[in-house]
Amino acid sequence: MNVIDCADRAALAAAMDTLQPGDCVRVESFSAVASSAAELIALAVAISAKGAELVSAAEGIDTRSGSGALLFPLCRALAGLDDAARRERQRSGIERAREEGKYKGRKPIAVDEGLFDSVVELWQSGQISARQAMARLDLKPNTFYRRIKEREESKMKDYKEAERAIRSEIKEAAKQSRKDLDELKKQVKAEAKEVKKAADEVKKAADEKLSVHEVERERRIDRIRAEAERHDELKQMKKDVEAEARELKKLLEDG
Repeated sequence: MNVIDCADRAALAAAMDTLQPGDCVRVESFSAVASSAAELIALAVAISAKGAELVSAAEGIDTRSGSGALLFPLCRALAGLDDAARRERQRSGIERAREEGKYKGRKPIAVDEGLFDSVVELWQSGQISARQAMARLDLKPNTFYRRIKEREESKMKDYKEAERAIRSEIKEAAKQSRKDLDELKKQVKAEAKEVKKAADEVKKAADEKLSVHEVERERRIDRIRAEAERHDELKQMKKDVEAEARELKKLLEDG
């Protein structure tokens, strides 16, 4: 266990930034580190939240002991009661102000956004402590952490808006792509139809031309056949004439 001696508030504030679970904060008296009961209660709650222990020599308090261990639960309970009472007073005051038309909401604390971002970046990277960051920005813890939360929520909102915009662009691009693809399919189908029509016309013309050739070929065959028949007839006639001539010659010789 690491025991850290704190003589005053400044020493305790510095120790809180590096306090680890299991450490023990030792003070001479509560009055040396707290100016009021409320401040002492807040201090005890903060040390308890860190998982550390608290020892006060003057008051004889040691949260490591059986009786001293009751200090933290008691302080947490008192802090809860105090917070509840404060919130109730605040709520009642706001309600009265609203009824009177005077409530305009809490005026936000002006903070240089550029400075805030740079200091928060140093804090988040571990280069400075949270207390040092608050001191540079002149902010109380509640305001500091609330601004951090608002900053993260704003980033998340921007991220979600950018994500929605990207999704919308992708959706529109996909829609346009489908539309373009459908149009391309129609064009291809129309072109294929035209190509088929042209092919059918070429085939028809070829068939017609082939038919003409077939007719012409048949005619030529018929002419050749007729000429062959005529030649055979002439050849037969020649034979007949020659036979008659021989017969006539023989009759002449015999007579």
